[in-house]
Amino acid sequence: MSLIVARQLDYAAGVIPVGTIDRAQDSYPPDFKKGAAYLGMNDVARAVHEIYDADAMHGLPLAVQVVGGRFEEEKVLAGMKVIERALWESGKGFTPKQF
Repeated sequence: MSLIVARQLDYAAGVIPVGTIDRAQDSYPPDFKKGAAYLGMNDVARAVHEIYDADAMHGLPLAVQVVGGRFEEEKVLAGMKVIERALWESGKGFTPKQF
Protein backbone atom coordinates (compact mmCIF):
# COMPACT_ATOMS: atom_id res chain seq x y z
CA MET A 1 0.00 0.00 0.00
CA SER A 2 1.41 3.34 -0.91
CA LEU A 3 1.38 6.48 1.18
CA ILE A 4 -0.96 8.10 -1.35
CA VAL A 5 -3.59 5.41 -0.86
CA ALA A 6 -3.24 5.61 2.91
CA ARG A 7 -3.72 9.38 2.84
CA GLN A 8 -6.73 9.24 0.53
CA LEU A 9 -8.45 6.70 2.75
CA ASP A 10 -7.54 8.63 5.91
CA TYR A 11 -5.63 5.68 7.36
CA ALA A 12 -3.25 6.16 10.26
CA ALA A 13 0.35 5.58 9.18
CA GLY A 14 3.88 5.93 10.51
CA VAL A 15 7.37 5.33 9.17
CA ILE A 16 10.21 3.87 11.22
CA PRO A 17 13.87 3.69 10.16
CA VAL A 18 15.29 0.19 10.28
CA GLY A 19 18.81 0.52 8.83
CA THR A 20 20.83 1.67 5.87
CA ILE A 21 21.77 0.21 2.51
CA ASP A 22 25.09 -1.63 2.55
CA ARG A 23 26.69 -2.22 -0.86
CA ALA A 24 28.29 -5.47 0.30
CA GLN A 25 25.09 -7.02 1.69
CA ASP A 26 22.51 -5.46 -0.63
CA SER A 27 24.10 -5.95 -4.05
CA TYR A 28 22.54 -8.35 -6.51
CA PRO A 29 24.48 -11.49 -7.39
CA PRO A 30 26.09 -11.33 -10.87
CA ASP A 31 23.53 -13.76 -12.36
CA PHE A 32 20.44 -12.15 -10.75
CA LYS A 33 18.86 -11.08 -14.05
CA LYS A 34 19.11 -14.63 -15.40
CA GLY A 35 17.40 -16.19 -12.38
CA ALA A 36 13.83 -17.40 -12.09
CA ALA A 37 12.90 -14.72 -9.52
CA TYR A 38 13.82 -11.88 -11.89
CA LEU A 39 12.40 -13.51 -15.00
CA GLY A 40 9.11 -14.18 -13.19
CA MET A 41 8.58 -10.50 -12.35
CA ASN A 42 6.20 -8.26 -14.24
CA ASP A 43 7.48 -5.30 -16.27
CA VAL A 44 6.99 -2.78 -13.46
CA ALA A 45 8.91 -4.87 -10.92
CA ARG A 46 11.75 -5.48 -13.38
CA ALA A 47 11.92 -1.73 -14.12
CA VAL A 48 12.42 -1.04 -10.41
CA HIS A 49 15.20 -3.61 -10.20
CA GLU A 50 16.84 -2.11 -13.29
CA ILE A 51 17.43 1.24 -11.56
CA TYR A 52 18.62 -0.22 -8.23
CA ASP A 53 22.33 0.44 -7.71
CA ALA A 54 23.70 -0.65 -4.34
CA ASP A 55 26.95 1.29 -4.87
CA ALA A 56 25.14 4.56 -5.61
CA MET A 57 22.66 4.01 -2.75
CA HIS A 58 25.23 2.89 -0.15
CA GLY A 59 24.45 4.50 3.20
CA LEU A 60 20.92 5.65 2.35
CA PRO A 61 18.34 4.93 5.06
CA LEU A 62 15.84 2.09 4.90
CA ALA A 63 12.44 2.32 6.56
CA VAL A 64 9.19 0.42 6.92
CA GLN A 65 5.74 1.95 6.89
CA VAL A 66 3.15 0.79 9.42
CA VAL A 67 -0.44 1.44 8.32
CA GLY A 68 -3.63 1.02 10.34
CA GLY A 69 -7.29 1.74 9.77
CA ARG A 70 -9.05 5.02 10.35
CA PHE A 71 -8.75 6.26 13.92
CA GLU A 72 -6.23 3.52 14.80
CA GLU A 73 -3.28 5.79 15.58
CA GLU A 74 -2.67 3.99 18.89
CA LYS A 75 -2.37 0.63 17.10
CA VAL A 76 0.08 2.08 14.58
CA LEU A 77 2.22 3.55 17.36
CA ALA A 78 2.10 0.24 19.26
CA GLY A 79 3.21 -1.62 16.13
CA MET A 80 6.05 0.83 15.62
CA LYS A 81 7.15 0.30 19.23
CA VAL A 82 7.17 -3.49 18.72
CA ILE A 83 9.37 -3.11 15.63
CA GLU A 84 11.73 -0.70 17.36
CA ARG A 85 12.02 -2.91 20.45
CA ALA A 86 12.74 -5.98 18.29
CA LEU A 87 15.46 -4.10 16.42
CA TRP A 88 17.18 -2.96 19.62
CA GLU A 89 16.88 -6.41 21.26
CA SER A 90 18.49 -8.00 18.19
CA GLY A 91 21.36 -5.51 18.37
CA LYS A 92 20.28 -3.75 15.19
CA GLY A 93 18.65 -0.61 16.56
CA PHE A 94 18.73 2.38 14.25
CA THR A 95 21.15 5.15 15.13
CA PRO A 96 21.05 8.23 12.89
CA LYS A 97 24.31 9.09 11.16
CA GLN A 98 26.19 12.13 12.33
CA PHE A 99 27.23 14.43 9.51
